Amino acid sequence: MRKNLVTLILVLCLAFVLAACLSSGPQKTLNDTAKALTEKNSQNFMAQFDMDAFASHELVNLKEDNSLLSFAGDLGALFGFGNSMDQWLESAMDLKNQYTRTFNRMVSSGELIAQCTRSQSPDCPWEPGALKKAEVTEISETAAVARVTTPANMTSWIALRKEGDKWLIVGKAVLEEQARKFATNTRPILSPEPQQQAPAAPAEPKAPQKPAQSDATQQSTI
Repeated sequence: MRKNLVTLILVLCLAFVLAACLSSGPQKTLNDTAKALTEKNSQNFMAQFDMDAFASHELVNLKEDNSLLSFAGDLGALFGFGNSMDQWLESAMDLKNQYTRTFNRMVSSGELIAQCTRSQSPDCPWEPGALKKAEVTEISETAAVARVTTPANMTSWIALRKEGDKWLIVGKAVLEEQARKFATNTRPILSPEPQQQAPAAPAEPKAPQKPAQSDATQQSTI
């Protein structure tokens, strides 16, 4: 009887710990992302992202993975701007704006789920069921990665960082190593630069002082 009671207590403790993780950890962000996709709520979907960091890391993906550029036609069809990949590479800010518009449109229409459900490329993890079943690994107290496998059996990685009390998606990658770099990168391209103090203005040169005259000289000039 006592053994069964101890086992029950252990099970309840594990359930409590799991519930706490799901309600506050990186998995909660993935669950909220999945819910937003299912409800076609683009505002809640975007609320799970740090878009500055996400766009910065997507630019890294594009520049480092030359093979990705060969899929310009497919990516262009996905994001609705043909083969004009140069627009993507101009700046991370342009990429951020493009992703924001695209996510808002495709989440609201349900097109993003459909695309990622059937995609044969491991760069589209935005499928609700896959996000809920993601395998999360916490790297530190503020960084984590999640392994996501879609119904098409395509696996990719999502990078998350804790900002304040909330975990946010800061990137995605085909390889775990790259996702870990994104999750631990505290200074992406679009991160705000620390304000630099303006250099102090040079002091105005003082007029040279006249040498003091001796008493004898003063008396001779009177």
